[in-house]
Amino acid sequence: MDENRVPRDELSARAVLTTTHSVRRRLDLDRRVELKAVERALTVALQAPNGSNEQPWHWVVVTARERRAALAECYRLAAEPYLETMRAEAGSDAARRRLYEVSRHLADHLHRVPVLVVPCMKTAPEASEERFAALGFREPVGHVAHSVYYGSIWPAMWSLMLALRLEDLACAVTALHLGREAEAAEVLGLPDGVRQAGLLAVAHYHGDTFRPAPRRPVEQVLHHDTW
Repeated sequence: MDENRVPRDELSARAVLTTTHSVRRRLDLDRRVELKAVERALTVALQAPNGSNEQPWHWVVVTARERRAALAECYRLAAEPYLETMRAEAGSDAARRRLYEVSRHLADHLHRVPVLVVPCMKTAPEASEERFAALGFREPVGHVAHSVYYGSIWPAMWSLMLALRLEDLACAVTALHLGREAEAAEVLGLPDGVRQAGLLAVAHYHGDTFRPAPRRPVEQVLHHDTW
């Protein structure tokens, strides 16, 4: 560990929560990641809230070079239109241009990231719609069904990011590869009916510390009682 880094047992909860975010350009593409550290982080992430405590998740941890390369290719193909739109819309805006550049960097180097984690769900979103319809919820049930469905995996993905930080690891979280979900499922050998929810690129990181990301102040987004 870099001697300038704050030891993980000295990080406050506030520091972890306010300085953990997607890391793209600063991922260390050459340093080996200890899989036990990823497993420890996953053990923590499994404490995340989920609908009816059904724990509908499975996690595919990809380290084999050829599978990482194939998964990265799915990501690049799916992300290309999105990235080109980002580039065109950034114009002369320095902040948006930087976001495009780090996003492009991730797409170009994803195959070199030591560990790729793909969170999966045991059933498809359509099954959640059928369930809520059978429970008598008013049509259309899509909004509530999808909120519960994805709300049962994304909190765990965020918890995983936090837990990885405590293991002196960083990650970038994305879902763009889902534009090529079928191809990615074949790479991962997923059974029929299992659906992917995202992708986390996990590695050690360059640099000494993290700062809070730029966000709008709470006063601009807070509403009391009514909008």
